[in-house]
Amino acid sequence: MLKKKLIILALTLVLSLTGVTSAFAYDGWADSKQTAYQLQAPVLGVTTVLNTPYDVDWYSWTNNTGVPKSPVVTLQSPAGLQYAFITLFPNGEFLTYSTSPGGRITVTFGATVPPGQTIYYQVRGLSVNQYSATESYNFSISY
Repeated sequence: MLKKKLIILALTLVLSLTGVTSAFAYDGWADSKQTAYQLQAPVLGVTTVLNTPYDVDWYSWTNNTGVPKSPVVTLQSPAGLQYAFITLFPNGEFLTYSTSPGGRITVTFGATVPPGQTIYYQVRGLSVNQYSATESYNFSISY
């Protein structure tokens, strides 16, 4: 009888955890440059959501390779939504966005990032109605 109760408890626990959203899937995670999620390239992809109109996610990458690198950054927006990312270099910033909903943005930077330098990326909806608490975006970096 005890064994049966343990099995039922275990199944209940497993079923209750099914469908749990990512720990990253909330406003309050990586919402500023100071709390940016540190990427280590190459990253095959960080998948998460922008769950409010004002949610933004910050990422950082430091060139720890010892040689200059030209990062390739890709953002895949959820279907029907337009997301953008801002790149912050120490000497300036620029905005990159997809012109089609659900679009994929891939940017290869012409400039190289010197060893030891950190660059930051901010992912956001292109406007206040471009977010989803259920549909994920994917952000990746390689070189």
